[in-house]
Amino acid sequence: MINEVILEGIVVREPWKYTDDLFFRLGVYRDSDMPAKKLDAERDSGDYVNVRVSGGANGLIQIHRGMRLRVHGFIQSRDFKESLEEFLEKAHKQSNNEFQVEATGLKPNQVQIDRNAIEIVARRLIVMDNGNNTEKKPKPSLTAE
Repeated sequence: MINEVILEGIVVREPWKYTDDLFFRLGVYRDSDMPAKKLDAERDSGDYVNVRVSGGANGLIQIHRGMRLRVHGFIQSRDFKESLEEFLEKAHKQSNNEFQVEATGLKPNQVQIDRNAIEIVARRLIVMDNGNNTEKKPKPSLTAE
């Protein structure tokens, strides 16, 4: 079986760290020969995916919003349980103490759901554009083994 991904896109938010890994969100726009994902009459919308750089939080690479990167890697999924309370906290909504789930009388910390996260684990990154318009040529890549 083959599990290999090559994506090129723009870093759409500042990276974050979790344990020794570096994460960033990549906005990828489809090639013209693929089905369009319309944002409005004139523009297409991007597809967004989280990228994980194993061990990347140790500072070997500096990634920032606006960079255009080519990512070589593989797809990884993770299953986890999350409460409505945790989901709302991540979404920066109001405190869960202010409401109950209608028709059940349950509080948000009592409502659990099985969730799945899909991410790209990067094995190689190539900087196509550093995001500040001073250089447009591809730069050396980082290969994660």
